[in-house]
Amino acid sequence: MFKDYAKYYNLLYQDKLYQKEAEFVYKWANKPKTILELGCGTGQHAKYWAKNAKVVGIDQSEEMLANAYQHSNIKYFVHSVENLNTFSYCPSDCVVALFNVMGYCLLEECLPYLPLKKGGYFIFDIWDASKFKKQPPQPKVKYFNYGYRVSIPERYSKRLLRIDFIIVEWKKIKVFERHWVQGYFHKDIQGLCKKYGYKIAGIKKTKTWTIWYKLAKI
Repeated sequence: MFKDYAKYYNLLYQDKLYQKEAEFVYKWANKPKTILELGCGTGQHAKYWAKNAKVVGIDQSEEMLANAYQHSNIKYFVHSVENLNTFSYCPSDCVVALFNVMGYCLLEECLPYLPLKKGGYFIFDIWDASKFKKQPPQPKVKYFNYGYRVSIPERYSKRLLRIDFIIVEWKKIKVFERHWVQGYFHKDIQGLCKKYGYKIAGIKKTKTWTIWYKLAKI
């Protein structure tokens, strides 16, 4: 995933409120001095944190990192989020996973290996699976200046969605990618916190599927 899609990533999300989200996370985490970002993509959140903190970003897509924002306070590594047990890094004040990165992974494969200081925060946004039935997934079209993207979602289970992304340029299909994305119920997060030594320190709900969690390492 995100191999061919990476070329269009910044173009498709140029209207995303990266600065607003980055500033919210920074304040919510009590202004950390060190931040590790999982699935950092092209570094559009990191660019704002780098003004006040040391940032490390990891992503499994070389193509995404090739287009990432560069700053002296940011270091990038090609690495899979699902293999944090093999990522050697000093514990951070805060670990973040934004833009539903955790929907592409399994939280139970990440939480035990987060390089996070005791009392530090893990902040992430995910899809609230309890809303999938209330707000069924619908196909969407998003236009950019020389083409458009079609996203076609299908609900596979109470937690799992399959989303087909098709990008068209000048009436020609340029990219087709199939993504499997998992939502979580609140009870899932509670159970994982109890199992891996975290507590829920904050929750921010939205009107969409997205819900934000702040977990504190005990």
